[in-house]
Amino acid sequence: MNTKRMVGRVAVAVAMLLAITSASPVMAQDVSAVVEKIDKNMVELKGAAEIIHEETKVIISGVEGMPDEMKDTAKTVHLSSHGLKHIEVYMGNDIGKLDTYKADPEKNREKMLVTVGKIEALLRVYKDIVGASEFVTTMELPVTGKSPYDLTHLLIENPDVQASPEAISAAGDVHTAVHDLNDAAQSMRLNLEELEDALAEAPASTPKESGSEVAESVGNIDKNMAELIEATEIIHKQTDAIIGVEGMPDEVAAMAETAHLSTHGLEFIGVYMESYIEKLDTYKAEPEKNKAKMLVTVGNIEALRKLYQDTMGTGDFVTTMRLPVTGKSPHDLIHLLMENSEVQAAPEAISAAGDVHTASHDLNDAAQAMRLNLEELEDVLAELEEPTTATAAPTPTPTPEGAGFEAAFTIAGILAVAYMVFRKNR
Repeated sequence: MNTKRMVGRVAVAVAMLLAITSASPVMAQDVSAVVEKIDKNMVELKGAAEIIHEETKVIISGVEGMPDEMKDTAKTVHLSSHGLKHIEVYMGNDIGKLDTYKADPEKNREKMLVTVGKIEALLRVYKDIVGASEFVTTMELPVTGKSPYDLTHLLIENPDVQASPEAISAAGDVHTAVHDLNDAAQSMRLNLEELEDALAEAPASTPKESGSEVAESVGNIDKNMAELIEATEIIHKQTDAIIGVEGMPDEVAAMAETAHLSTHGLEFIGVYMESYIEKLDTYKAEPEKNKAKMLVTVGNIEALRKLYQDTMGTGDFVTTMRLPVTGKSPHDLIHLLMENSEVQAAPEAISAAGDVHTASHDLNDAAQAMRLNLEELEDVLAELEEPTTATAAPTPTPTPEGAGFEAAFTIAGILAVAYMVFRKNR
């Protein structure tokens, strides 16, 4: 046999073996399995939310003689389920993206990390709508200061509810569904973390030049958030002023109140946005090291930014939450206020409406600017090279195990054979 050919074959074999034993890509089937679990969690969440929605209706209107206090308690839980349904639309869209990206996780790594962040942020809001009191209090639902979770337990324990077979059956179903929802949310959170870990360990794409504009992009996002908060505060205060103008027709007051209550929703979302932006401010000091975390956080913020902008820019929130005027966006209602003859006839009202109108446009501009800055940050992060962490050499043991030892043993064997062939053909 030709010695050069033999040595060439050995070299190829060694190279292939090293490639096989050293590479550790995220396998598409592993990622798919986690995404499927997240799909299942979403189905469970929607199923639980639907039960809460339907069974609280039974207590509100289907049980004769139920005290108003208990009806208000059930109505608060019921309206909270409207909030859940609103968030579900956004979560479903982002989970749909994961289902698309999972076919090629290495190629779609950055996109998947951002999408995981979006779902995580929405899940946090979703879970807190039921598990914390902030939503019902901020939205001024019939009973404030307690979470829907706690209110459900009050329903179960109430003697009037217990005295009605229909009411206690419905309350029992709601109670079970609330716990099921919490369990599904916890499970989804763990599955999202598992997916994030898997993606963070995937080999990154070949980096481009890693000049860091990260701090600048984060600074712009900070500025956008400040602009959003300022515009929201103006809308909040000035719609309150219109509501308080004496002699204002009910129709006009209802439009102003709808825009006003929408700002309560913005304030609720803004708390979450600020917490994620604070994370960006922390991570930006070491963007290469924190690349995966920053991509997830970009997703967190983008999901909430869209929710924030849509709260004012579409009619979905006001309709889902059954605010005084439905079917129109707060942005459109503000324009109707500006054009209303009764508002124009009252100096105080038209001044306030003008401020609201300007602030509404400022809010939209700031939201759009934030979207562009988040996209810019995502692009910059995608080009950064993540540092490779040096691993200490393993301590030799008398009985080595694992793929590394087997690879070394195989390579040694191949080289020994090559050497013997070489000697024989000299």
